[in-house]
Amino acid sequence: MNDTTLVTGKKYIKDIFASDQFYNIPEYQRPYVWGDEQISALLDDISKAMETDEKKEYFLGCMIWNTRKERDSNGLEYEYQDILDGQQRFITLLLLHSVIRDLSKEDLLKQSVQKKLVQEADIYDNIPARNRIEFEIRDDKDFLDAYVVNVNEANKLIDLANIAEDVKNGSSVRNMAGGILFIHKWWVAKLEETKETNINYLSKFYHYLSNKVLALYLATPNNLDDAYNLFTVLNSRGLQLQVSDILRAQNLRVIENPLKRKMYAQKWAEFENSIGAPFRNFDDFLWSLVYIKMKYKSDDNKSLTRAFEFMFKRGILSKGTQTLDFVEKYITHYQALTSGSITSKESQLLFPNIIHILSSVLGSQYMTPLLHYRECFGDNRIIDFIIKLDNLLSSSWLLGKRQSTTRIFIILRRIDQYAEKITNEGLTQEICADMFLSDPVLRYDFYDEELSSDKPISLDDFFTTLDKEKWGSFAGTRVNKSRYLLLKLDLLMGNAGTQLQYNKDSSSIEHLMPQNVVGTSWNVDDIEHKEWVHRLGNIVIVDRNKNASLSNGSFASKKIKYQGAIETRANTNFVFINYSEWNMNNIYHNHYRVVNLLKQYYSGNSLSTFLEIKRGQFKNQATLTF
Repeated sequence: MNDTTLVTGKKYIKDIFASDQFYNIPEYQRPYVWGDEQISALLDDISKAMETDEKKEYFLGCMIWNTRKERDSNGLEYEYQDILDGQQRFITLLLLHSVIRDLSKEDLLKQSVQKKLVQEADIYDNIPARNRIEFEIRDDKDFLDAYVVNVNEANKLIDLANIAEDVKNGSSVRNMAGGILFIHKWWVAKLEETKETNINYLSKFYHYLSNKVLALYLATPNNLDDAYNLFTVLNSRGLQLQVSDILRAQNLRVIENPLKRKMYAQKWAEFENSIGAPFRNFDDFLWSLVYIKMKYKSDDNKSLTRAFEFMFKRGILSKGTQTLDFVEKYITHYQALTSGSITSKESQLLFPNIIHILSSVLGSQYMTPLLHYRECFGDNRIIDFIIKLDNLLSSSWLLGKRQSTTRIFIILRRIDQYAEKITNEGLTQEICADMFLSDPVLRYDFYDEELSSDKPISLDDFFTTLDKEKWGSFAGTRVNKSRYLLLKLDLLMGNAGTQLQYNKDSSSIEHLMPQNVVGTSWNVDDIEHKEWVHRLGNIVIVDRNKNASLSNGSFASKKIKYQGAIETRANTNFVFINYSEWNMNNIYHNHYRVVNLLKQYYSGNSLSTFLEIKRGQFKNQATLTF
């Protein structure tokens, strides 16, 4: 980029919103993401600066623009700025102005604010009506027109609350609605705080904001290439954006057709909004796509940015529509996998229930091979695959083995090998899925020293761990292992047509024999108590508010309280319904019952085993003696 093209300077807020200034949020920008914390910090800083010394300037930060020229529908040329950096502050200022306008009782102040937000039409001077800022993303523009530009709309708090809470709205719209609500709340508190000392605080603040708050700016005059380069260089250093924002800019840049570029920009916003658990964010999802394409870890993909640059240079992906279509394809798979729509007459809700358990406690590692399986084989025997994948990953994790991605990479390569037979040999997806599911790579004891240094999983060691481990003693992140096993028991024992429910904020692990038996009716020696209190047969999942009141209660009181528990706590229900009392003999009995159930499921490692467990469940329960 030629540095001589940069224009720099400083502008007060009144100059930023002057009558000849217009702005645009381009399609490659990220959504508005500021929340209460960031908005509060800005408002508190400005008000504190004013209250300390109203003659002293407040520096808002640096903004970066790309100056462009456009002709409107009347053929009039006007200049506007694409906002490259500083968008979050800029939009927050717009929201702040709208709230100040609608809270104020002063007509002159209202008029002053409105001039900053919109250029009013003047037919005599041939001046058209034009908003101070435009969005190339349609939903954002509609919201701004309705609730920021229009007078008194920022006071419609109920409407704004509904918009902020409606997940059908884009994240940017929801956050802007939430921003107006918070700013309104902040001002109500501030005016209440200052009413006795300064009844004109709102006017005073607005005057200070307009005349003493300033920003530095850098502008690239009408040079889109320079603008993109400046945008990418500054933000790739991690100042504000996620890698996904950089990737979006890189790929939209090469799409020459403006309508097509806007369409893909809107799609990208939809991509970001659609990603949830088990992924932490959209960048986390993009890592799955990197592994699907590259199938290894090295210096080439130490960072997400480096990984995509490597793939672009090597021709693994091409910038533009190919990459965007690739992302969209796997977004579609993600939505299908997490929507609960993958069921069968026999397995019923087994697939979505396993997804729920894994997403709740294990993380996102399992999703990468699952996404690629569906891309290559569709839904053919996908329920069998998730059973094998779940059991493979969970047994390694529960044994305390390092969660190596090597096995995942090998599985991804095997998927590709069998998928190639569809194209090269004309085999069906169903046949290739069958072949893949019989591959040794999905076995616990798979080991190939040329491919991996990871040792195979020993089922005997795993079963010993299930039996002997003190699962109820786990704390911190390790407690997820105990949660996982108890949820797996709910899965195996519950109605296959019932959706499992689990929320770590409202559920907890209950010890049926108390962790502290001193002063209770329990007659058990210390050695035996220490040996069995944390074993798998003595713990269940319960609702937290009940747990808090019953953790030190007797088994009889817990039994009465929990007999009407929800069906998804199948293992808990079984214990309270089928055991009339809780003593060491019943702890042994229950422990080996659940351990043997898990052994059967992990040994069979198939949908047929799950169905066998379901068929024999009531028969087995009927033979129990208490």
